[in-house]
Amino acid sequence: MRGSGTVARKHGGAARAPRLFAALPLPDALRRELFAASGAVARLLPASVFRRIPPENLHLTLRFFGPEGGPVDRGRIAALLRERLEACCPGPLTLKAADVSAFGSLRRARIVWAGLVEDGVPEGDPGRLPPLQREVETVARDLGLAPETRPFVPHVTLGRLRVPSRLAAGDLSAARPRAPHTAWSSPFTVREFGLFASFLGPGGAVYERLDRFSLTGG
Repeated sequence: MRGSGTVARKHGGAARAPRLFAALPLPDALRRELFAASGAVARLLPASVFRRIPPENLHLTLRFFGPEGGPVDRGRIAALLRERLEACCPGPLTLKAADVSAFGSLRRARIVWAGLVEDGVPEGDPGRLPPLQREVETVARDLGLAPETRPFVPHVTLGRLRVPSRLAAGDLSAARPRAPHTAWSSPFTVREFGLFASFLGPGGAVYERLDRFSLTGG
């Protein structure tokens, strides 16, 4: 991910509207381990099938807003997010990476991902992450966007399969590091999230952070 940017990129002479999304950042050490895990999965598949997400693009998505234009305006999104946080600031989040899994099914996997869980949350307590995601979802609805119908699953996308493929649960489990004191097994604190723009280029997507929002009320 890069720093703040405000100009739509041009590819092949035509400007493409960036896709906007809200996301939580991840520590560099964890992103390196997540990328190593996607490499372990890649070794199980033909090279042409699995497209890994580069480490600089790994994040936890809270909500996609879609291509910029019309109601999907970065300034309006930022203003609404600040309003929601002023009304209900959840506080910092303490997260930890969990298991590697796949969307679709293990027989026809389409996306490989690593889960994220809140650390130290008592059983039955929803924690702070789901309420935060609901506030961001409310902003999307205030913009006039259709509600997200899929349940929120806190995760980091590690890679996408160009064709549905069979994966084994044991292989996915083995992709995560098991040594003690890894970034994967270490809780980390998130004190802000960002509004990002995704520009599609010849080498893949490039993310730029447009704005940031404190979770501490400061």
